[in-house]
Amino acid sequence: MKRSLVFMLWIAAGPAMAADATVQWARRIELGLGVSGTVKTVSAEAGARVPKGQVLVALDETPFKAAFDKARTERDEAVRDYKQAKELYDRTVLAKVELENAQNKSVRAQARFEEAKYQLERSRIAAPFEAWVLEMRVQAGQSVVNALESRPLVVVAAAGEYLARLRVPSATVDRLKLGQAVTVSVGGKSYAGRIHALALEAAGGKSDGQHDVAVLFQAPEMLRPGRAAVVELP
Repeated sequence: MKRSLVFMLWIAAGPAMAADATVQWARRIELGLGVSGTVKTVSAEAGARVPKGQVLVALDETPFKAAFDKARTERDEAVRDYKQAKELYDRTVLAKVELENAQNKSVRAQARFEEAKYQLERSRIAAPFEAWVLEMRVQAGQSVVNALESRPLVVVAAAGEYLARLRVPSATVDRLKLGQAVTVSVGGKSYAGRIHALALEAAGGKSDGQHDVAVLFQAPEMLRPGRAAVVELP
């Protein structure tokens, strides 16, 4: 009786399905500069693993720093003038229109300061997360012109995060759910993963075709995109 019950439960759960998959980067992005200038430093090359926040490319910041310092000084002066004007107005020594002029001057100075700060920050490219540098498309001394469009200069991919991409029949995709736990095997090693994306439409638009599935998983070591993987689906 006990053996029969175990067998019935196994049948109800259904057999696991092993599907062939291909490893891809989970996050691959292109980074560019928001301003024009001359590249002063390039601190990483293709193949390097870099921590979050590391500056990868930096322009000569001299003009941006000068503009920032000037805007900060003007802002501080405008704020000080407005405070003095407010004190005089409260003592009925200053006309309201002069107070409003001082306030408007302070607001404009703050806006110029924020713009100069933004330009200074945009003069360098930093890693948005711990990443592998895939491509470095610029060299020190090179001029970068972004007057019309920002050109991608660095390509990075999130370190340790991967997708296993596969295709399964409609009957299989119907029983899968986003976030569902699965196992990914690559080169004899197994990794815990979760279903990250399920295509609602079949590839090629065929109602009885294959559906794209993406499984997100993490691995401490480098797994090159294109490697074969196997995903164990419920």
